[in-house]
Amino acid sequence: MSNTYDGFGTKSPQWWPSRYGADDQAGAANELTAERTAAALRIPKVGKVIELAPTLDSVMPGPAGRAWNQLILADGALAGHTDDVSEWSGFEEFVTHSYHIGCHVDGLCHNGIAGRAYNGWHYKDFFARSGVTKLGAENMKPWVTRGVCLDIAAVVGKKILESGFAITPEHAELACKRQGIEIGAGDAVLLHTGWMDYWNVDNEKFLDGEPGCGWDLAHWLTDRRVSIVGADNWAFEVIPFEIPSRAFVVHQHLLAETGTYILENVKTADLIEGGHSEFLFILSPIKGKGSTGALASPLAVV
Repeated sequence: MSNTYDGFGTKSPQWWPSRYGADDQAGAANELTAERTAAALRIPKVGKVIELAPTLDSVMPGPAGRAWNQLILADGALAGHTDDVSEWSGFEEFVTHSYHIGCHVDGLCHNGIAGRAYNGWHYKDFFARSGVTKLGAENMKPWVTRGVCLDIAAVVGKKILESGFAITPEHAELACKRQGIEIGAGDAVLLHTGWMDYWNVDNEKFLDGEPGCGWDLAHWLTDRRVSIVGADNWAFEVIPFEIPSRAFVVHQHLLAETGTYILENVKTADLIEGGHSEFLFILSPIKGKGSTGALASPLAVV
């Protein structure tokens, strides 16, 4: 299937069914084959594990009212259980949060085009208050695949790229050449912009726009049939948008048109500082049935 969505909503040519079939709900996770997993398992050389997700807390930045709040339940510790000879005690917690806070994966129903999500399904066909009936997080597959981190900041010659900086295919190709790598089908591709330096340091700046993937780069990535893309920012794509009136068209192309998952708020600095351009990428998302996304704690093994 050729990419037909042009970023103009209902004025665009029809962009479905997907290249994975009209009934598919897994999207680009179909690229996660056993052969590619086996090849990725041969990448690590020293067995070092690098955590790619920041710690969740109540003060971390979250757009559009998204939040993470925790209440510790002390009943098991404070009430006492003197009738038990073991005298056990314990704590638990009750957490309320969005699945689109902290490091997380956007599900394929998270963003759409004129009321339609991946494979052209209209919201009225799958929306339910208790959980969507199609394209929920239960359709995600675990990622054990090749990971690649492109140091876009280094290509541009800056520690941190500016808000509104659109990353192009030319930037990606220069990064690939500089780092001696190529992007392949099934890969998890991360972009390093330096933006995570503002995380819990200047949260207002972190949320006030960001450098990120531009429209052309999104197509460059999906042409290579990657399985998931991510960056060290909160929305992956460049904000302010390249064309102000075309809001979140990169999300539309990735999630709705091509079924390519988006990983946001990724810690890429350790990969860059360690010179790790290629690694084994591991992610087993939390699968809430009917959820529009999933909290994520991805790992890189080098």
